[in-house]
Amino acid sequence: MTDLILTEDEYRQLVQCEDGKPTTDSLKVAEKFGKRHDNVLRSIDSLKCSKKFRLLNFEESSYINEQGKLQRMFTMTKDGYMYLVMGLTGKKAAIWKEAFIEAFNWMANELTFRSMSYEQRRNYLMLEYKQEKSLASFAGKTMRRWQLKKPVIEGKLLAIEQSGQHTLLLN
Repeated sequence: MTDLILTEDEYRQLVQCEDGKPTTDSLKVAEKFGKRHDNVLRSIDSLKCSKKFRLLNFEESSYINEQGKLQRMFTMTKDGYMYLVMGLTGKKAAIWKEAFIEAFNWMANELTFRSMSYEQRRNYLMLEYKQEKSLASFAGKTMRRWQLKKPVIEGKLLAIEQSGQHTLLLN
């Protein structure tokens, strides 16, 4: 499967913050999964979930289409999204399921970070800084090790290859 690497801006295009919670909508789901919006609406309408689950995770709203007409759509939570796309199959569906989940998680982390005090945010960022610095240092050390070992290993390989070559004795 091909990994889909998204930027923060692309995450923002998939999910938004509504009343302090990450949400997406039926238009985005239809677009990213290559489905017609009316089919996505029909799928939401026919979900076999409880009334409580539907009320908590799907909110009917509307938008104005290109022709200036009011059209219905749904805003949904991460749980609503997961319930809706659970049955979608195929390679493209798998890629976008994962991308939306990552976007929801990214938005939740952003909301958590913004609710932290100044000191908590500073400590969080300092921890991330130290972890990344340590990782970069480790990568540098392993790169140096490779620089030292590479010529030795290549030399040994060359010697083995040369000793393994059969020579023809010509008289």
